[in-house]
Formats: sequence, C-alpha cells, structure tokens
Amino acid sequence: MKDFLKDSIPTVLFFYAQLLVFIFIVQLFYGIKSVPMGWDLITYLFILLTFGLLLFLAYRYYRLRDYYVTIHQDKENVTWLPDPPTQLLTNIKQQHDTQTSRYAEEIERLKQQKQMEFHFIQQWVHQMKTPVSVMHLTLQKEKLQLPQAFLHNMHEELERMQQGLDLALYQSRLQKFDRDFQVQQIELRALVKDVIQEFKSSFIRNQVYPELAIPQNYIVTTDSKWLRFVINQAVSNAIKYSKPESAKIYFRTKVFEHKLTLQITDTGYGIPREDINRVFDPFFTGKNGRKFRESTGMGLYLSKQICVELGHELTISSEEGKGTTVSIHFQQH
Repeated sequence: MKDFLKDSIPTVLFFYAQLLVFIFIVQLFYGIKSVPMGWDLITYLFILLTFGLLLFLAYRYYRLRDYYVTIHQDKENVTWLPDPPTQLLTNIKQQHDTQTSRYAEEIERLKQQKQMEFHFIQQWVHQMKTPVSVMHLTLQKEKLQLPQAFLHNMHEELERMQQGLDLALYQSRLQKFDRDFQVQQIELRALVKDVIQEFKSSFIRNQVYPELAIPQNYIVTTDSKWLRFVINQAVSNAIKYSKPESAKIYFRTKVFEHKLTLQITDTGYGIPREDINRVFDPFFTGKNGRKFRESTGMGLYLSKQICVELGHELTISSEEGKGTTVSIHFQQH
C-alpha cells in the first residue's frame, strides 16, 4: 500500500492542479457575469471530484495490488508475477518470464558443468595417487642402490606431488562440504601424532624434529579428515620454511575462556609484516613463497575455509626471522 501511494503522488498532484485551474476559470467566467461562485459550490466541487479520485485510486490499487504484494514480499528474488492488468505490465511480465527462463537454463547448464568438473577432479586425483604410491615403493625398494642425494630429491618431489594432489582433492570436496562431513569426538593428541608420523621422513630429511606437548585427555568435536588436512598444511609449511639451524617444531595446547587452542610453532624464517594480513588470501604466496620454494598460495586459504565450515578459528602470528605460530581454536562446551 505504501508503494502504491508513493506511485500515486504525481497523479494526485496533477489532479488537484487541474481542479484549481478549473475552479479559477469558472470563477473568472462568473466574475465577468458579475455573479461570483460561492464557497459552498467550490467546496461541493472539491469534495465531489475528490470522491471520484478516491474511487479511481481504489480501482487502480485493486487491479495492481497483487503486483505490489508479490514484489514487496521478496524484492531480491521475484520468480513469479501475477496476471498483468495493463498492456505495459503484460510486456514487462513477458520480458521477465523470458529472462527468468534463460537464466534458469544457464544456471542448470553451469551446475551440470560444475558437477562434471567435480567428478573429473576426484577421479583424476585418485588416478594420480596410484603412480605416486608406486614411485614411493620403488624408491624404498631400490634405496640401497641409489645415491642418497637422488633419493632425497625424489622423496621431496613426490611429497610435493602428494600435497598438490591433496590440495586439488580437498578444494574440490570443499564445494560439497555438507555431503562429506562427519562430526565426532576426536582425541587431539592421537590425531597430531598420526600427522607427525605421516611427515616422519620429511622431518628427518630437513633435520627438524617435532616436540609434542599435548595432554591425552583433550577431546575436540570435529571432523577428523578435514582437521587432519588443516594440521597437515600447518606442519608442511613449518617444515618448508624452517631454517638450517632450526631444531624443532612445537605442538602445544592452551585452554582459555572455554577455548582449547592447538598451537604449531616453528623457529623458521617467519612471515614478513607486510604479508601477515594476506596469508589467507587465495593464491597469495608472499615473499617466502617466491624466495624459498614454489608455493600455490592455496594451502592456508583452504585451511581457513575448512575451519570456518567446522566452526573453528584459525589464526597465525609470526615474527620475521624468528618463526611462526599457527593456532587452531576449538570451542569447548
């Protein structure tokens, strides 16, 4: 109703302007005849014509009411319009229906294309993991016959391939997070120990070793598979950006204000101050990513998105030249 009254203001103003002109002309005519109009007649005309205007506006609102109600209920997502009462609205409705149909077809086509891409990436990653595993086994079998430097480089490159495949796989799965999500009670220390074991050879090659200081009684509510990916990314970065003189990577927990925090701290190169606020941006590599080793800039971005979906908080603090701490905050009930 409010929108209709706003739209009717020009009509009302024009009507009363015409009415005043009409009364002025009639008054001028009667003035020539030396018989001026009385105020009772002017009031009568004013009331009578106003009543006619109100009837016209009521009829017009009756015909347009469905349009105003429909649009007012959902201004941002109007997918259906009632039968148009005027030719102008008929043309608008035809154009609206045509565009809506075209957009619906385009959205459906994009959904199908996205679904095909999702299945392709899933299948491709799983296919690529097989030769990577075979190469790992081959290197293990032939490690006595191959030079240590060669073995070191091959294991390092294979791990980078494995991490790249995991990034592609989890980025794809993140689009359908609600279908691949299982909440359960997880013992934090056991999960971190599994991750450390997974990076055992990488710790040894880089001569940096984990120090685990997590009590066994800490339980968190989360999805172990997704949380493992986040911890993997933090450990991978801690090893990647460790300095030659770095000795350890520390795994600690803190409890404060109903929050349990897992901290993964290294004593590596640290993050430059100008980069710290952008580390969670997609494809951002920063100075360290360009200086030391090739980086995709997607690991921390995906970790941040996963923590948002899990209901956890992911933060990073760092001092250039001294090291970095990645903190995962779990809400304790």
